[in-house]
Amino acid sequence: MTDNLNPQIREIEIGVRSLRKITIYPMSMADQKRFGKVFQKIVEEYLSQTPEGPMKQDDLIPFAQFLLRLIGDNIKEVLKIVTDMRDKELDMFFDEVTNSQMSEIIVAVFEENFDKPSKNLMSLFEIVKQLFPLERLSQLSSNDTANMTSPTSTSEATGTEG
Repeated sequence: MTDNLNPQIREIEIGVRSLRKITIYPMSMADQKRFGKVFQKIVEEYLSQTPEGPMKQDDLIPFAQFLLRLIGDNIKEVLKIVTDMRDKELDMFFDEVTNSQMSEIIVAVFEENFDKPSKNLMSLFEIVKQLFPLERLSQLSSNDTANMTSPTSTSEATGTEG
């Protein structure tokens, strides 16, 4: 019997002293939608606390702190979606995982669930753009066509020589 394992499933090793593997599963579309709502809510909260305008170099530290809070406050929910771990296991997980291993997990989740699909959609968009150009073709006007009238008049051309 052959197993039909999803190729998007990844195993990542975690541990401070000894390593063990955890399995990272892809998110379903429903999971991505739920995650997107949480992410949107947090981004809106961040934007409501910051002054309007483009981000400046001085804004990077508060933004990094915000991202760390976003990850910290919601990582358990995301891990419940992408792993088989539940509350008790997740509490132990944080004692076992290093920052480097956690960043590998975050990158794996992002790449598999958001980066690859967006690249695929952009590729599809480029193909559709080539098949159906968005620019309108200009209509030919009568001034653009060559003058096809004869220099001789019709009555002269049909007359008989005598």
